[in-house]
Amino acid sequence: MPSPFMFIRALLLVFPIFMLAGCGNGGGSSSTATTSNVISINQGADWSTENQAEFYSKDQGSWIIPYAWAVALKLPDGQSFLSSLTSTYGYLPSPVSPSNPEGLPVGFLVANPGTNNQQFSMNCAACHTRQIQVSGVNYRVDGGPAFSNLYAFFQGLDQAVGYTLSNQAAFNAFQAAVQVEANELRAQLTQWYIPYNSLMSKALPTTPWGIGRADAVGMIQNRLSGLDIGPASNSHVIEGNIAVAAQPVRYPFLWNSWIQDFSEWAGTNVNGNPSYALARNSGQAIGVFAHFFPQADPAVPGGVNFKTQNSIKYDNLLRTEQLVRQIGPPQWPWAINRQLANQGWALFEANCASCHKVQPGAPRPGNSNTWLTQVIDIGTDSSYYSNFNIPTISSGILSGITPPYETNPVPATGATSISLVTAANVSALKQWDPNIDLSIRPPTRPCNSGATRSSDAPNGNGNCFAYESKVIQGVWASAPFLHNGSVPTLAALLTPQVSRPSSFQVGPVYDTTNIGLATTQPGGSATVRVTTDCSIQVGNSNCGHEYGTTLSPNEKSALLEYLKNL
Repeated sequence: MPSPFMFIRALLLVFPIFMLAGCGNGGGSSSTATTSNVISINQGADWSTENQAEFYSKDQGSWIIPYAWAVALKLPDGQSFLSSLTSTYGYLPSPVSPSNPEGLPVGFLVANPGTNNQQFSMNCAACHTRQIQVSGVNYRVDGGPAFSNLYAFFQGLDQAVGYTLSNQAAFNAFQAAVQVEANELRAQLTQWYIPYNSLMSKALPTTPWGIGRADAVGMIQNRLSGLDIGPASNSHVIEGNIAVAAQPVRYPFLWNSWIQDFSEWAGTNVNGNPSYALARNSGQAIGVFAHFFPQADPAVPGGVNFKTQNSIKYDNLLRTEQLVRQIGPPQWPWAINRQLANQGWALFEANCASCHKVQPGAPRPGNSNTWLTQVIDIGTDSSYYSNFNIPTISSGILSGITPPYETNPVPATGATSISLVTAANVSALKQWDPNIDLSIRPPTRPCNSGATRSSDAPNGNGNCFAYESKVIQGVWASAPFLHNGSVPTLAALLTPQVSRPSSFQVGPVYDTTNIGLATTQPGGSATVRVTTDCSIQVGNSNCGHEYGTTLSPNEKSALLEYLKNL
């Protein structure tokens, strides 16, 4: 008769443990580590080297900046902007290969190769590929939250272009590399820089997001409402729509993301089939600079054309989601005390399973077997919800359209930024595929500045600050924990808030005993995350999720040993 541990292990679809040694990009299938010292952790039989390479390099249509410019740009300290991707911003190196002929880091690529419109581009792998280090060995986890610094990347690109325009010697070197007539090149670079600088100078908060975090929702909203829907005469910019993006969250892990019936940290996105995944991923593409400028067009129903100036590669996003479905949860590659883990199973069932095990979710068109995404208030930092109440001063080209599945037109002024993103994104998808079905709407959570944590708060969940409760396969590889990445280890998460670290270093070195971030990280004090207590909830509070805190030390050890197997 199988033990309880083996039963729940099978239920959660955990794969057998073994290690795949990899080459520089984490691929390969040999049985010993190569000189690059990177080992790809086993993530299931469906996750092949070929799938990995495609995931790292699939073009989603993000046009950040012309590729020739990216190659030629230098930062004020003289460092190449592209070399800074790995040396400064924390993205993972990847060697030259057929799928990566330029040798760009994981998740970066050249869009439109072989044309006169080659663009420096990124995809979701840049922020969702993790590398951890144990005893000097690097382990690759595909679909895991990256230890990269998107804030520094955004800021660095702004600095590099601004410096090139303001410093004549820097511009001369740039012009010599790009080989475009100087006055024409300066005009082109200025035209690119003004909107980008408007976004970064207004949206980036004075306190950086930190390693492994981003206010993705805020930046998607700023990008769409601030840079895409304004008049062409002003480069589509509506500067008054840009708000400070000061609610960073930890990147989520991707394994199992496709099967949840809702997604995003607050459970705000319907999920569970390819159509809803496409809506989720196309919004992400807008956020990282897809060319997306809706145009007035009386020949199009609704009067706005979302296709003509739209670089998003929807077919490729569908393929990316197929790849994500193949990524299994990472297997713990080190020794496990099976007897202790079996003891931990009962503790998991008593303390964790009601929120974190597989349970049937709401069926979606074409998929009746989703997993339930419970959205529960566990007392964690509530400030993330402010993202859903950011007003705008103008709806621009979207004014007056009635988006698909809505009954009211978009107002000319006062719309929330998130509603403009939804209106534009869903309208574009409907024009791309008139048969797409996005009719199920997410639950209404009318959280506002006056809402409090109380049983009568008006959102149907008993409060306004609820977050998704994930099925926690592979949770060991996703530190730091909570939606805002405010707790460094699972061991710390099993302590009351007052006992959790008030600051810790963030980086790839892992503590396999406490399961999470080691005390000392590369970069030292430069990587410190400072947290706050329950009285200060402005994005960095380590408050909440006080479950398992009353277990004895031996019981906590057993539970942690069991969690290594999920």
